[in-house]
Amino acid sequence: MRCLALAAALLGACASPPRPAIDPLVVVWNRVDDIQATCSQVSGRKELFRLRGCSTWSESAGSRTCAIYASPPKSEMDTQAFATLGHELMHCFDGHWHDRWGRMNGPERQAAARK
Repeated sequence: MRCLALAAALLGACASPPRPAIDPLVVVWNRVDDIQATCSQVSGRKELFRLRGCSTWSESAGSRTCAIYASPPKSEMDTQAFATLGHELMHCFDGHWHDRWGRMNGPERQAAARK
């Protein structure tokens, strides 16, 4: 009987409508071959560490555009390329959530980066 009540409660949560997005977001993936040169040009500074991708975002007229710069995967098994795309997509949604050495910031600094 308890299991039935728990299942009914969980199914009710599945039926609730998804929360609407706060702001519209457009994501553009720019497939580039020379990541280091492209990301240095985009950031306006020489990147000291070897990069696998980068992203930038801009806001205008109530919408945001996020541009991802990364190499295309060589095959469906290219997990590094897919991980890079996912990493940069996370920046599109959550902002700049790590420090300049690539370490993830704590929750307080991540929240501040989204503002």
